[in-house]
Amino acid sequence: MSQSTSPDQASSSSDSKSDDSFPVKEPTSVSKPLPKEGRRQLPPIPSPDTQLAMASEIKQRQNNMPKSGSNGHGQLFTEYKLMAEYNLLTTHKCPGCYVVPSALTPLIWHGVLFIRQGLYQEGIFRFILTIPENFPDGDCPSLVFSFPVFHPLVDSSTGELDVKRAFPKWRKSANHIWQVLLYARRVFYKIDTKLPWNKEAASLYDNEPEAFRKEVLKTVSASKEKIDEPVKSDDPHILRFTPLDPSVHEEVRKKMMSMQVNCTGQSK
Repeated sequence: MSQSTSPDQASSSSDSKSDDSFPVKEPTSVSKPLPKEGRRQLPPIPSPDTQLAMASEIKQRQNNMPKSGSNGHGQLFTEYKLMAEYNLLTTHKCPGCYVVPSALTPLIWHGVLFIRQGLYQEGIFRFILTIPENFPDGDCPSLVFSFPVFHPLVDSSTGELDVKRAFPKWRKSANHIWQVLLYARRVFYKIDTKLPWNKEAASLYDNEPEAFRKEVLKTVSASKEKIDEPVKSDDPHILRFTPLDPSVHEEVRKKMMSMQVNCTGQSK
C-alpha cells in the first residue's frame, strides 16, 4: 500500500529541496559603511592666499609663452601670409626695388632702392622693412633707411620713412607689402612737403630749390659710398655689395649684352 503524504509534509519537503538548490544570501545591511577605495572626494576649497598664488603663476606662464598674432593662428599663419605677400612682388612692378626676407626671422626684410631719375638719380638707398608680429591684423610695416636720407618724409635722426602717411590704418583686405615698397620708391620721384618729418628739407624744397638740390647731391653721394661698406650682420640673407671689378664682370657683361635667347633656346 502506498503511504499518503500530508500537504504540510509536502510543503516542508519542497522547501527543503529549494533551500538546498538555491541558497539565499543574507541581505547586506544598508547601515554598513562603504569601503574607502570606492569613494570620490572633492578637493578642498583653496584659501585666498593659495588662490592668489595660483593666479599669479598662471599669469606668469602666459607672459612666458611666445607671442602669436591676434588672428589666433599664431606663427604658422603669419609665415604663410608673408610667403604669399612675397610672391605678390613678382606680379606687381616696382622698378629698382630689391628685397629679401631675413634668414633669422620672416618679420624683417632687407632691401635696397636704386633711383634712376629725378632729383635723387643714382641714389642707392639700403633699408630694413619691419613687419608687425600680428600681421596682417596689426599696424602697417615700418621702413628705415640705413642712414638718414635728406628728404622731407624721412626722420633726420633715425632714417625712418613716414609710411603711415600713405597707410594711416592698415587694412588686411586691401593693403599689401608691395604697396609699401612702391610708396617708398615713389617718394623720391614726387616730393611731398605737407606735415614733414624733416622740416628743414621741406623748407628748402619749397623756398630754396638750389640749396635743397645740393643737400640731395650730398645724400646721393653718401649712399653710393656706403653701399660698398661691409655690413656687420650675422644674417646670410642681407644684401651685400662689392666694388665693380672689370677683370671679373666685364666679360660677363658683354655676353649678357650681346646675347638674347628666345623662348625656344635659340640665339638671335
